[in-house]
Amino acid sequence: MALEGTLRDFSLADILQLISLQHKTGLLTVRGPADTVTLGFLDGMMVSAESSAQRLDTRLGTVLVKTRRLTAEALARALEMQAQTLQRLGFILLKNGFCSAQDLRDGLDIQIKRIAYGLFRWTDGDYVFEQTEHVDYDAESTTPIAVERLLMEGARMIDEWPIVEKVVWSLDIVYQKVPVAQPVIPAEDEEEVEDVEDSTVAKRAREKRLDPIRVSRAEWSVYELVDGRRTVAEINELAFLSEFDGCKACFDLVSRGLIEESMPRAEELPAEALVDAPAQVRPARRPIDVALLAGLGLAVVALLALRFQARNPLNFLTLPPRRVQLVDGFKKSLSLLRLRRVAEGVDAYTLLSGHLPETVEALVSTHILAPADLKDPWGATYRYIVQDKKFYLVGFDQLGQTDPDLLFSRTLVLRDSRRDVDLQHRPSKEITIVE
Repeated sequence: MALEGTLRDFSLADILQLISLQHKTGLLTVRGPADTVTLGFLDGMMVSAESSAQRLDTRLGTVLVKTRRLTAEALARALEMQAQTLQRLGFILLKNGFCSAQDLRDGLDIQIKRIAYGLFRWTDGDYVFEQTEHVDYDAESTTPIAVERLLMEGARMIDEWPIVEKVVWSLDIVYQKVPVAQPVIPAEDEEEVEDVEDSTVAKRAREKRLDPIRVSRAEWSVYELVDGRRTVAEINELAFLSEFDGCKACFDLVSRGLIEESMPRAEELPAEALVDAPAQVRPARRPIDVALLAGLGLAVVALLALRFQARNPLNFLTLPPRRVQLVDGFKKSLSLLRLRRVAEGVDAYTLLSGHLPETVEALVSTHILAPADLKDPWGATYRYIVQDKKFYLVGFDQLGQTDPDLLFSRTLVLRDSRRDVDLQHRPSKEITIVE
C-alpha cells in the first residue's frame, strides 16, 4: 500500500487509524519545515520513531546520562563502538553492561513517545507511507504501542495544551516550592489523587486541615525535582516525562499552590500618574474625562470580543463552548477502533457458543472484552441490535446522535461440515461472515 499527501487533506489521526485497522507493516514519514519524522509500524502497532532534527540514539544517551542511569564515559565508549560496528546503541549498552535492561526500555519508550506525540501539534506537512515486509527496530527493548493509545493521548494533549500553556508558557521557566504546613506525598492509587479544586493550599488553611496532600505520580516526580534552579525542560528529562506530561504536572502543582515561578514574568510598567504633572498644566476635569473614556473603551472592546471570540479558530475557550474539529476527529477515530473491537468480540463469542450474544454485556461476562470497550470516547454505550442471524452495531457522535460513519452489520451463518479424511467423521462448525 502506498499512501501519500498532506496533513491538510488527510489528518494524522486518519492515517494512523488506517494503518491500525489494516494491520500494516511499514514506515510513515512526515516532512515539515523544521523536521522530518519517521514512524515504524509492525502489524499496525508503532515500534519505532526517528527524527532528523536529533537522532534517537544521541537523545537516548543524553537522557540516560542526565538521569544518572549511564555515565558520560560509558556513553562516549558506546558511541565509539557504534561508529565502528554500526550496531544499535541499546545493544551495545546492554552487551557491555553500561546500563540495565529496564533503564534502556524506559528511556526508549519515553523518547519514542516524545517524537510521536510531537507530530500531533503539526498543522501542516507532507506524509508518505511505504509498506514493507519488516521494520528494523530494537525488539528486545521496545514495547509496541497501540494506535488507539496514541490517538487517545493525542486528543487529550490537543484538548488541554491551550490551557496548560497559559501557565507553563515556556520550557525555560524555573519553579520553586511554596512552603506548606501539610506533607506532600504521592498517591498509592490514581483514585486517591485529590481534585485540584479540593486540595488547594488556601482552602486547606481555611479548613485547618493537616492531612497529607496526595498528588499523582507524575506530579510527585516533578515536585521532587523542583529546586529553584532547574528549568521545566531539565525536570522533564530527569523525571523521564514527555513534554506534555511534564508541563501538565507543573500546571497542576501551580494550581494546587505547591510551586510558583522563582522569577515571575515582567509586567508592563503602568503609565506615569498624572499627579506628577504641575497642577496648572492639567485641565481641572481631565481625570474624570479620562476615566470615563477608558471605561467606555473597555466596554466596547469587551462587547466586540464577546461577539467575535467564537469565530477565532485559535480560541479553544469560547462562550458558548465550541466544538474543536481536530479533537472531534481524534475521538471519532477512537470510536471506530472500539466499534470494530466490539464486532470482533461478537464474532469470537459466536464462534465459541454457536449463537449470537443477546446483549453486548455478555462479552464482558465471558471476559472477551472489558467494560470500557463497550463505550465510545464520549461515554455512550454502543447500540447492539440482533435480527435472526444478523447483528448491527451503531455508534454515536458527540451530541449522542447516530453517526452514519460508525455502523457495522454482519450476517453469521453456522453450518456443519465433515472431513472425509477423518475416520471418526466428527462434525465441526464453521462461521461464514457476510459483511
